[in-house]
Amino acid sequence: MEPYIRELFTTHILQQALNDYHLDLTPVDMLDGFESYIIKVKKENQDFILRIGHTSRRSPDLVQGEAEFLNHLAHGGLSVPKVLPSINDQLVETIPAKDGSQFLATLFENAVGHPPAQDQWRPPLFQAMGSFMGKLHKLSKHFKPSQPRFARFDIEQDFAAMEKTAQKYLGADHMPTLTAYRETVERIRQLPRDQEGYGLCHIDFHGGNFFMTDDGAITLFDFDDCQYAWFIYDIAMALFYVIPHDCKHPQDLENAASFLSLFWSAYQQENDLDPNWLTHIPLFLRLREIDLTLLIHRSMDLSDLDPWCASFMDHRHEKILKSIPYCDLDYAKIANTVKS
Repeated sequence: MEPYIRELFTTHILQQALNDYHLDLTPVDMLDGFESYIIKVKKENQDFILRIGHTSRRSPDLVQGEAEFLNHLAHGGLSVPKVLPSINDQLVETIPAKDGSQFLATLFENAVGHPPAQDQWRPPLFQAMGSFMGKLHKLSKHFKPSQPRFARFDIEQDFAAMEKTAQKYLGADHMPTLTAYRETVERIRQLPRDQEGYGLCHIDFHGGNFFMTDDGAITLFDFDDCQYAWFIYDIAMALFYVIPHDCKHPQDLENAASFLSLFWSAYQQENDLDPNWLTHIPLFLRLREIDLTLLIHRSMDLSDLDPWCASFMDHRHEKILKSIPYCDLDYAKIANTVKS
């Protein structure tokens, strides 16, 4: 979140959002949010999640499209938080800020379950993740927003936004990273965009964005980044966040291959995707590697990073410029995993 947005956010904004959903000011619990304010609230002894974002990041129409997509997935049987209407029967409420811009409030059902524990990162979870994503992509193919203007953006808008981020926040010493980003984007643009391989994706499928029930069922949330992109990008993102930042030790590579094989086998049971797409995973891992580098430059103090980001950024620009694979697996071999 950019610093000026934090300056615009006031208690009045929060109070108005609470009023729009007939919620009390207390108790509220401010949760961690990288791009928006995420607030746990109670109403009639039930927990809900109130998200307040700024229009500099997403327009009201885009947030409406996200809400409709979530409700489409929920209606299709996927475990995601439904978006609930305000007292004005709106899925998205706009709240003016002092500079004339707007904050956007959205109320979600609280995700059931709990964050996955460390000892749960085993084959049953990897298979559950693959199955969940396969179902999501299959449902995605049949989603249409209620109005064309509510359509989510596609990856080209994301490319343009990251280009601007790089130009604004990368210092002169790191401009070669922008060149590497442009080259990566151009390679991705050459890929086909057919209905079977390209559609509305979550784009941020990792353990911080889903809960698990005691019986192993997943509830996925945080669809703020959902966009039209290649389905394989979603799969690459899932891999990106389960491997270490320097995935080169033989045991790490073996674990990564095991994860992807189990994930892919379960995915295939729910959605048809040409196995050859898996050979493009390295390209999308590189895209995420550079994207995350740019976002850290934008939103964080590089001299005071948290441990995870500090580990990720260690010699990151050098690794990008040397084109060191983020995870060097035999993707063609994994692609040939046969449906069981």
